[in-house]
Amino acid sequence: MLTLIASILFGLSAMAPSPADSVNLRLADHRWEHRPLLVFAPSADHEFLTAQEKALEGNDAGIRDRDMILVTVVEDGTSRLRMAPSGDGRPLTEAAVRRLRDRFSVPPAAFRVLLVGKDGTEKQRSAEPVSICSIFDRIDAMPMRQREMDGG
Repeated sequence: MLTLIASILFGLSAMAPSPADSVNLRLADHRWEHRPLLVFAPSADHEFLTAQEKALEGNDAGIRDRDMILVTVVEDGTSRLRMAPSGDGRPLTEAAVRRLRDRFSVPPAAFRVLLVGKDGTEKQRSAEPVSICSIFDRIDAMPMRQREMDGG
């Protein structure tokens, strides 16, 4: 009987939800609504990550207008989901971080910037920081974005 109770308790603790403020991000949940910009880095203080964050600063309106979400995935530090560069965002669960690394084949020591379209497919990948103009130009050239800008 004690073994049964211990098994039940262990099973419940393994199924316990993540902390309330953590996000178990699944990109499929954002399909057709958002364009994720994923930034992978070895650490929260990596020089390329710092440069990428600076490139995004001051562009909240353009990011919102293009229905983007920003996802920072770091090996050493807290990975986050943000709706704009100016926000702290919410931390990602470890499961979400693993899924993103696996799906896009990004090793923990690598820096990558990936733009994902509303259709869920990868649109751009870089091993170096990317200018916000380059990101916006890529999005604005997409047929779906063209329709959005035309009001359709």
